[in-house]
Amino acid sequence: MAPASLNLSMLPRVMSSTPEASIRGFFIFSGPTDVSRHIVFKCTSVFKTMAKYLKTEWCGVFLIDENGVIDKKMFPKNAEEIAERLLAIERGNILEEEKFFEEEKPLVEDRRFSGLYEICEKIPEVEINCEKYGYDKELLREASLILTERMIEKEHGRRERRISQAIYSIDDLLKTINVLNERVYEWYGYFSEGKAKRKNLADFITHKWEIAGKEELDREEEQSLKGIAEAIIKLRDAQEKVERYVKDAMASMAPNLSKLVGESIAARLIASAGGLDRLASMPSGTIQVLGAEKALFRHIKEGTAPPKHGIIFQHELINKAPKKYRGKIARVMAGKIAIAARADVFTKRDIADELKRDMEERIKEIRGKNPR
Repeated sequence: MAPASLNLSMLPRVMSSTPEASIRGFFIFSGPTDVSRHIVFKCTSVFKTMAKYLKTEWCGVFLIDENGVIDKKMFPKNAEEIAERLLAIERGNILEEEKFFEEEKPLVEDRRFSGLYEICEKIPEVEINCEKYGYDKELLREASLILTERMIEKEHGRRERRISQAIYSIDDLLKTINVLNERVYEWYGYFSEGKAKRKNLADFITHKWEIAGKEELDREEEQSLKGIAEAIIKLRDAQEKVERYVKDAMASMAPNLSKLVGESIAARLIASAGGLDRLASMPSGTIQVLGAEKALFRHIKEGTAPPKHGIIFQHELINKAPKKYRGKIARVMAGKIAIAARADVFTKRDIADELKRDMEERIKEIRGKNPR
C-alpha cells in the first residue's frame, strides 16, 4: 500500500501520550491495524510552556506569567529590612529572595541579573498590590525614609573622601612647591648680584629677570630655570583652585565646624577622624590630639610626655599663644569642635557664632589680663 497522510483525529492515543507536542510532517503505515509501528514524525512545541518572569516590588519578589502571580517570596515586614534590600538593589546586587527562583529559570528585564537569568526586553504588565499581602503604605513610607537617609549617608561619605583627597593634594602641592622654590633659589643665586628674595621668586624669574653676567648663562640654561619657575606658578594656581573647592565644599557640608575653626582645619579633622559622623561621636579629648597619633603612641609605649594638641595646633589661637597656655586652649577648642560637629550631623542648627564667641571668651579667661 502506498504511503498516505494520516488525519490527526485518528490518533487520540498518540496525542494523549505526547501532551506537549504536536505532530507535524508525514506518517507512513502499511494498514489501519498497524499504525503505531510505522509512524515516522517530527515534533515541535504546540502546547508551549508559558514563560515565567521575575518581578521585584518593594514588598517582595514575585514569579509571574502573563496571567498573574505564580509564586512569591516576601520581604520581612520590617522597614529596616525592606530599606536594606532596596539599597542593595540600588547598588546592583541580587537579593537572596531573587535567587530563590533560580530553578524556575525566569526571564528578567533588569540587567543586574546578567549571568543568573536570561534578560528580555519587557516583562508582562502584571499589577501587584503589596497591601493585598499585608504591607501597608505606612511601612512603605518608613522604608523610603530609611532608604533616603542611607543613600544620603553614602553620598555624604563619598564627598567626605573626595574632600580628604583634596586636602592631601594641597599638602603634596605645598611640599612640591617648597622643594622647587628651594632649588630655584639656589640656582638663581649664582646669577643674582645681591641676595635673592625667596618670596615671589618664581614670578620674578618668569617675568622680570634681568641677568647679570649673561656670559655665564647660555640660552638652554636660562630656559630650564624659567621652566621650573613657570611650573611653580602653575602649581600655586592649582593649589589655590583646590583650596577654593575645599572652602566651598566644607561650607555646605559642615558649616558650624568650618565657621568655628576654618575650612582647612575642619576638613583635616574630618579626614583624620574618618568622616564627619565619626568626628561627631568622638569625645573632646580624642579630638584634641587628632593628628598627633605618633606622639600619643610614644607616650603609651615609651612613657614620653603626652601630646597636648594635634591638627588644631594649626589654629592661630593656639600656635600664637604662649606655650604655657596652649594645652588649656586646645582643650577648650576641642570641646567646641565636638559640639559644632554634632550640630552639623544631628540638629543642623547654625550655632557657629555662639560657639565661637564662647570659645574666644573662655580663651581670654585662660590667658588672663596679660596675653603674653
